[in-house]
Amino acid sequence: MKHFILILSFIVIPNMMGQSILGIDVSHHQGSINWTMVANDAKVFAYCKATEGMTYQDPNFATYMVQGIAAGVVMGAYHFARPDNNTAIQDADNFISHAQNYIGDGFLPPVLDLEDPNSSTHLDNIYTSNQLTNWVQAWFDRVESQTGVRPIIYSNSNYANYLNSSLNTYGLWIAKPGTSATTPPTNMGVWNDWMFKQYSWYGSVNGISGNVDLDVYHGTIDDFNAMIHPTAIHQISKNNLRIFPNPVRNQLHIDNKISISIVNLSIFDTNARLIRQITPEAKIIDVSQLQKGFYILKVYFENGQISFIKFIKE
Repeated sequence: MKHFILILSFIVIPNMMGQSILGIDVSHHQGSINWTMVANDAKVFAYCKATEGMTYQDPNFATYMVQGIAAGVVMGAYHFARPDNNTAIQDADNFISHAQNYIGDGFLPPVLDLEDPNSSTHLDNIYTSNQLTNWVQAWFDRVESQTGVRPIIYSNSNYANYLNSSLNTYGLWIAKPGTSATTPPTNMGVWNDWMFKQYSWYGSVNGISGNVDLDVYHGTIDDFNAMIHPTAIHQISKNNLRIFPNPVRNQLHIDNKISISIVNLSIFDTNARLIRQITPEAKIIDVSQLQKGFYILKVYFENGQISFIKFIKE
């Protein structure tokens, strides 16, 4: 588990007012990809298959992620669920172990890909809706507790209708092949809104040989940037600004060795909701009343620099 992250990068998405935010999703089946050509073909984001079940790890995942990031594509990881073979915890732990370096600030939310594993295996013949919902919830809980990031689900209309409404607080990536990028999806089951739509299984994108899945994000560029939590900051050394202990139970200590004064301190949850404002002179923060989970300490400096540090409340 990553105990804390100090963000040292700035992610910029071009001004795309009035345009759809388009992307792709890939696995090793796409073979070698020229990610610079993908980016130049107006693909802003890409989801890559990381894992399947409790043991399989996509052999191209790390290469895709590194090369995609280098080309300026916003990247994310997804896991192909195998409730027919494994427990949710087994699946989640395989995903976390392989994809954890690509979950968090600057990346797309992690995804659980829930669909029938093959033409002869149908999850709704194996599980009741309650049982399958519980499996999905257990996977979500495990991934969020270990990474601090709330996952989303990829599904078709069949399972969007089959799952219980208790899951509709999680983001939906809905499969609607054969539609246009600008057509809102219908028949979303227990969901009232959607985050992504997969609108083709047979797309053509520069830099990729053969067909590739095409996707669109539902929202403005400001929404997109808020989702990936980019942070515009100047570089600040971890060694000069730190918090401890982390994880913390009662008191969080701030150790600032930078010769720049702090002018504001704020605590946010992982959904970017403000939890508390702290006096800038504080050296110790009482966190005993916070619920267990992940939080982000936002530190503002007098020269305009901003630092985000993730911490865990035990």
